[in-house]
Amino acid sequence: MKVSVILPTYNEAERIENTVNVVKRYLDDLGYDYEIIIAEDGSTDGTDEIARRLSENDSRIVHIHSDERLGRGKALTNAIKHAKGEIVAYIDVDLSTDIKHLKELFNSILEGYDVATGSRLIEGSETERPLKRDLASKVYNFLVRILLGSKLRDHQCGFKAFRRSSILPLLDKVRDNHWFWDTEILVLAQKEGLKVREFPVRWKQSEHTKVKLTKDVIYMFSQIVRMWMEQEKSKKFLISSIAISVFILVSLAYFSGFGLKDLMMVNPNLIVVSCLLYSSTFLIRGLRFEYILNKIGFKTSSIFSSEGVAISQMVNVVTPARIGDVVRAYVFKLREIPISSCISGLAVERIFDLFAVISLSLISICVLGGKTYLKTVLYATLIMFLILATIFMLSRMKNIIGKMSSEVKTALNRGFPVLILLSLLNWMMDVVTCYIISLPFNVNMFVVMLGVSIANIVKAFPITPGGIGTYEVAMTGTFVAFGLNPSNSFTIALIDHAIKNTVTLVVGYLSLAHLNVRMRDLT
Repeated sequence: MKVSVILPTYNEAERIENTVNVVKRYLDDLGYDYEIIIAEDGSTDGTDEIARRLSENDSRIVHIHSDERLGRGKALTNAIKHAKGEIVAYIDVDLSTDIKHLKELFNSILEGYDVATGSRLIEGSETERPLKRDLASKVYNFLVRILLGSKLRDHQCGFKAFRRSSILPLLDKVRDNHWFWDTEILVLAQKEGLKVREFPVRWKQSEHTKVKLTKDVIYMFSQIVRMWMEQEKSKKFLISSIAISVFILVSLAYFSGFGLKDLMMVNPNLIVVSCLLYSSTFLIRGLRFEYILNKIGFKTSSIFSSEGVAISQMVNVVTPARIGDVVRAYVFKLREIPISSCISGLAVERIFDLFAVISLSLISICVLGGKTYLKTVLYATLIMFLILATIFMLSRMKNIIGKMSSEVKTALNRGFPVLILLSLLNWMMDVVTCYIISLPFNVNMFVVMLGVSIANIVKAFPITPGGIGTYEVAMTGTFVAFGLNPSNSFTIALIDHAIKNTVTLVVGYLSLAHLNVRMRDLT
């Protein structure tokens, strides 16, 4: 039986030759008919020349070269398709996993398993790495098990083997081309009913690891979310969330005495005006996000920024947990803006949203004397200041978190006046949208302002898709507290939120169409 051992390689000029020799000696000792495939992925440090020389000197060494970097996952996919062995294994070039476990990889496949993977997180394993990396790994793998339904403990150990005939049909189903490839192939293998074996290994972290902890954690988490959204489990979760929203709305309608007569009080022309007015907020949000990115150091157009905001808001309407924020990072990645910098921009946006909403709330409370809501606003203010303090402390760090926090700090320092004005304008448009709907009910403008502010503070906690249900409860309660009829209060809240969500869905869909992308392309 022939075995193929793949070495995924990028800029490994200093150690590729030694690794190949170590693997050769071990395979020679095992007595297998073998080939070693150097899956060299667009290296720029001379690795390709070394790999070419090694392959020319030994027919058992195969060099697969890419002129441009495809990503570790894509390089592995190409190598597996190219492999001649009935058993295909891959190991990291840094040999972090003890090479002696290679025999166990092969034996697992020979014993009838379709997939075998080394594990640093099950009983019997011996692992040497910093505590923070160990903790990050455990949290990551826990999320994979919970959200993606995997039964394995360690998904990212670069020490795996496959029965080639079993794994080939799955390769084109794997969407990730980088580090998440390892996890995705294991999750798909389990879902397809392949037999997977996980066994403990001895593993020591290399001093020259290419894994960038914080940056890669952000990326990997986004891929977990992407894969979760594609699964049936996520659909059930979304259905449950929608059911909660419907239950809240139906209960609120029942207890408020809501009826058709309340809806009939709102002139359709007012609804049209509100829709048009609210549509303009996406341009304001787009201008603001463009300005934020500009202060961080990235150029983009206001139209593209508006479309990116609309798409992310659209996703937030239909999913809980503000998954749209992750999607926005991928939209802006289309313009070569790093995911981490987009998240920094989002943080700035959220800070100014919170500042604007708190400001409007305080103005309303001062005018109306609504002490009942003062505590909620003060809590929100405290949270905002804690966020700011945290950002300023983290900006001193030298890693990716420090870089992102520094970007947030820079945007705050350089763009404060403009961002305040744009944020207040955006939220005043939000208030006016609701005020137009409330005109038939003669609601005080400042009551509407407070109702919209409180509803959006509550909506910030992503319990239901788009805050549907919780938004209406908060706004209805605010209006009732200031003497408005419960059924009229609920009517305003219901129509206001329906307009905003509907406009968001329409503008988001049109933005997707204009950019000629699908949600699948972004996640």
